Amino acid sequence: MSSRSSMAQGLVFALAACGLWGAIYMVPTLLPEFSPLQITFARFGLYGVVALCIFAPRAARLRPRIRRVDLLRLAWLALVGNIAYFAVAATAVQWVGVPVTSLIVGLVPVLVPLMARHTAGSLPLRHLAMPLLLIVLGIVTINSQALGQALSAGGTGGTRYAGGVFMAMLALLAWSRYAIDNNRFLRDSSFNGSEWSTLWGLVVGVLSLVLAALWWWLAPAATQQIPPARWQTFWLLCLGMAIFCSWLGNLAWNAASVRLPVSLMGQLVVFETLFTLLYHFAWERRLPDWTECLAMALILTGIGWSLKRFAQAARGAEALAPAPAAASTGLAMALRHIRRGSFRLRQLAGLRRHA
Repeated sequence: MSSRSSMAQGLVFALAACGLWGAIYMVPTLLPEFSPLQITFARFGLYGVVALCIFAPRAARLRPRIRRVDLLRLAWLALVGNIAYFAVAATAVQWVGVPVTSLIVGLVPVLVPLMARHTAGSLPLRHLAMPLLLIVLGIVTINSQALGQALSAGGTGGTRYAGGVFMAMLALLAWSRYAIDNNRFLRDSSFNGSEWSTLWGLVVGVLSLVLAALWWWLAPAATQQIPPARWQTFWLLCLGMAIFCSWLGNLAWNAASVRLPVSLMGQLVVFETLFTLLYHFAWERRLPDWTECLAMALILTGIGWSLKRFAQAARGAEALAPAPAAASTGLAMALRHIRRGSFRLRQLAGLRRHA
């Protein structure tokens, strides 16, 4: 498979993952009476149940290949990229809203290339400076109105708003660290994307149950009368996130991770922000205004520019690759001619001796 074909497949998988992940920001707004930790533990606890159902038929084949270092790495990814990230992101959504949270977490495409500038497949930052600048301008523009309203609102602009911004910044750091480490750990493991996502689900499910029990023991929730219908909605939404956003989303992202450089993967995360805003507009039953359209155009232009730079680098690598193959083919042909020539010379020498 060529580098460009692999990159195209990786792009499709990354877009699918971002489309699934973009839906998670809507859940905390649909469940305002539930705390972010309740949503977090329920989502990832159910993710563990889904992963267990998938793991059980493959246990005999997968268990001997699991190394201790794999478990440690999966635990780190589960804590940073799942539990911590979603808990602080859900808190930020409930405190400052979807647009402001997506403004801050949407800076992942800028932070990851900076953090991963020394990894394999990365481009020099000078080649990505202008695309990254367009992405930053787009992210700021798409949330400028909501951010201005939040800052001018007296009740929202106090401690709660500052805390929500801080939580969104923690989510930004957690997601950026996850994007880099998951790419590196998956490439270093002996598992494919599906197997890695399943093992990941088992680990995050166990950790969620342990942390939920610890949280309930240290800080038992105050009695709150929540109607049974809302509990049913809670569990259905959490199960949907477990199946689609967690297992299937991670599966698609892992498939993209083995096909694309980590610095490009970090930039593609911006599509999660775009999908989030698309779902937000659909929920509010309105079309984006001209400012939001301009911002999305800037973001898509920046992403397209980055993809063009990476594609040019891939074409350059492919142009250099055939040279050794051609040289080896030419060498093989030369050796065949030499062998044939020597064989004919031996034949002639034999005929002369007989003569």
